[in-house]
Order: sequence, then C-alpha cells, then structure tokens
Amino acid sequence: MEESRTDEGNEEVRRAWPAKKEELEQLYLTQRLSAMKISQLYGLKYPNPKSGETMVLWYLKKFGIKRRDSAEHIRKVSEEMVDQWVRRYVAGESLKQIAGDLVGSVTVFAHLKKRGVQLRDKVDAQIEAVTKHPRNPFSGDADERAYLVGFRVGDLDVVRHGRAVRVRTGTTHPKMAELFQQLFGRYGYVHAYARLAKWTGFEWNLEADLDGTFEFLLLGKSGVPPEFAAKPHLFYSFLAGFFDAEGSIYPHRKKWGTSFEIQISNVNFQLLTSIFRCLQRMNYDPKLELQNQQPERLGYHQLGTIWRIRLWRHKEVARFLMELPLKHGERTAKKELALRFFESNDKETIRKLLSDWDRLREEIRSERVAFVEKARLARIETKS
Repeated sequence: MEESRTDEGNEEVRRAWPAKKEELEQLYLTQRLSAMKISQLYGLKYPNPKSGETMVLWYLKKFGIKRRDSAEHIRKVSEEMVDQWVRRYVAGESLKQIAGDLVGSVTVFAHLKKRGVQLRDKVDAQIEAVTKHPRNPFSGDADERAYLVGFRVGDLDVVRHGRAVRVRTGTTHPKMAELFQQLFGRYGYVHAYARLAKWTGFEWNLEADLDGTFEFLLLGKSGVPPEFAAKPHLFYSFLAGFFDAEGSIYPHRKKWGTSFEIQISNVNFQLLTSIFRCLQRMNYDPKLELQNQQPERLGYHQLGTIWRIRLWRHKEVARFLMELPLKHGERTAKKELALRFFESNDKETIRKLLSDWDRLREEIRSERVAFVEKARLARIETKS
C-alpha cells in the first residue's frame, strides 16, 4: 500500500493507495479534480507521469464511476481563452504548459489548429498520432498479465518509445499474427508490414504502441517472476504465454507405439532452469537437456547450443496440456488432437487422430508458405 501526504483545506491528510470508491467519487465527481490531479494527491509516481493518471482512470472504471462528459471541457473554452493560448503558443510555450490542469493538450491543439496557427512539426505529429490511434490502459487482470509476461520473454521485443511501450515481433505464421492482434489490438493500433528475413526471404513485422500501464513488460528475462511462481494458476498462465512462443507438441513414435511429447526450447539457460524447477515443485518429472545446434540456425554465430525441457510421460503430458491456457491457434489445435489421443483406446481412432495430425501439419505448412508469399508481394508493392 502506497501512502502520501497532501495539503487540502490547510489540513494535512494522509491518503493511501489504492483509493476507496467513496474517495474517488468525492474527488472526481464532487470536487471535479482531473485524474492526473488525483494521481498526484495519492503520490502515484511512475517513470511515465501519464501512468498515474491511467491508473486512476482504471479504478474509476473498476468502481463503475461514470466518466464526466467528455465534451464538457470543450464547451467551457471561451474565445478569450483561445486568444490567450495563441499568444502563449506563439511565445514558445508547449501545449502541455498551456493546457495545465484545466484541459487536455489535445483540446489546446484542436483550438489552435482551428484558428489557423502554424503548429510546430514535432508536436503536430505526436498529437495527431495519439488522436488517430488512442491507447487504452491495461486491464489489470492478473492471469492476463502473467500470460503477457511469458509471451514477452518468449517472443517479444519490448522498448520504451516516448510515452508508449512498444511491443514487436517478426513472424511467418498467420496464427501468430492473429494472436498478436488478439493480445494487443484492444489496447492500441497494431501495425503490420513486410520485411526481408534471413531464412524465409520475407516475413511480417508486427508492432503496437501501448499505454504506460504496460511497463511491466519492460523486464529482464532471468527467470519466472516470483509472484507467478508462487501461485499455480499464474504460473500456468505465464507458461502458456511462453509456450505459445517457444513450445512444441509432437507425436513421438517408439517401438511400442506412438505417444505425444512436450518440448520447450530456449537459449536462455537461467530462464529454462527456473521453469524446470517450477515444474518439479508442481510434481512433474521434466528433463532438462542441452541440444547441439548449428550456430547459423539460431542467427547468432556465437551461439551453438540451445536448452530444452522435455515431458514425455503419458499422464504428465495430458495433465500439462489440460492445465495450460494456450491461445496460439496452431498450439491449441495440436493440444486438442493430443488430448483426444490420450482419451482414446481404440486403435482405429488413434490411427485416424494421427492422420489428422499429419493433415494439420500440412495445413500449417501451406498457410505459412502463403503468408510468406503475401509478405513478398507486399514488400514489392511498397518498393515500387
């Protein structure tokens, strides 16, 4: 719990975060303070100042507190105010300085533009980008957060981009593009463009600029975060995200027959070891092994090995797949076939399931080839 002191009515008041519903109603509806001002009263301090405002807005939504009329601040802007804004902007002040706590920077921007004021290029571009592609704060759901962190350490490049958190990845699989849109499309605009790729010739690059509340994705990759390792459902959510990026399910044909196996591969030994130990604590019996690999396959000449976690026992693989909340279209299709396989005792049914598995693999391969070709054509079009 975070605590801060603020001066209100010449009395020192200690405010503790998270706020109660009655407190937010008093500050937001009765005193009509802005979300930014409320975040300051509670001493919410983040590297990005907008994150505190976003956190307050999220709690307003959580408590069902209706937002004030979004057009109210526009109606209370008088011509005299705009005259003053024009003079201050021409004198060199920024939109943020002019807006203060009274209105938003976008409101100032709109009125200045309506007056025909020549706006500074950088500010113009930034405001128009925010207006065109609004960013929504993270939902706050613990399982979703765990999944996104797992997905991030498996397959995402995450950087700070101005006030935004930019996530991006490259792929040749249409189902991965669909997953990326599913995960981030409701929070911000997903931009996809074709680019050159070393092994396939072409691929799709996907990126989205997210709200500052996604700063939790700006983390290292040293291991399973303690808060996820401590709770089984959060660990499974984390592992599902990582598995959707780095895991594989496949039939392993042995002398006595065929069964399914799980593999999770990564070059990060510390991360794989952390996952391995979590699985052991949850009564799995995984195997952690070193797999030799040609350095060129990894794309880094200094690396020639990759670490791999394996599960192959019938009951463990079935339990693992049932617990894991996968989202990747290819992974979930394979998961469904594998679980049907484990539930079947009839040889003819098993033979049909394995045949379905081969068809699924061919379907995935065909979709991938078509997706790469689509990237090639898009790349040619942009260059022409």
